Amino acid sequence: MSYLSHFFRDVYEGTRMATEEDLPGIRKLIYPLEESGVLVRRTDKELLEALYSFYVVERDGSVIACAALFPFPEDKSGEVAAIAVSEECRGRGLGDKLLDYIEKEALSLGLGRLFLLTTRTADWFVRRGFSECSIESIPEQRRKRINLSRGSKYYIKQLQPKHAGVPVNNFAGR
Repeated sequence: MSYLSHFFRDVYEGTRMATEEDLPGIRKLIYPLEESGVLVRRTDKELLEALYSFYVVERDGSVIACAALFPFPEDKSGEVAAIAVSEECRGRGLGDKLLDYIEKEALSLGLGRLFLLTTRTADWFVRRGFSECSIESIPEQRRKRINLSRGSKYYIKQLQPKHAGVPVNNFAGR
């Protein structure tokens, strides 16, 4: 196995699209963040409807991290949401790996930029290449659903393929 394929296997081992079986694990990860106001509260129905936009990192049968990518193909952009890492796994770079995975998925979908809304974790995203932007930078379809009372700030990142010549993962049927 080449160094590069070994590197990617290690980075992405256990990272995949979420399934219904992952719902309890995702709920367990995001519930404390919803309770503290970091994440927008989602009902089980809303979470189930959004499930196929979620990606999870699984280790030993447990979901230890999750994130969502909501594509807006008409704007060639995607929203990153609900990034959460289990408390016992924080500080090990899982959030970085998951965000990198999301960026590669966005590129594979033909998206050129990612955006997000945040109330408390802006510095983490800024260190990873996101810049504050105006609400007008957010796709209109998404702007209509923003809860302005949360006081979110908006961040955006232009995507560029990082590994020329390395194929980006494409899931069949997308």
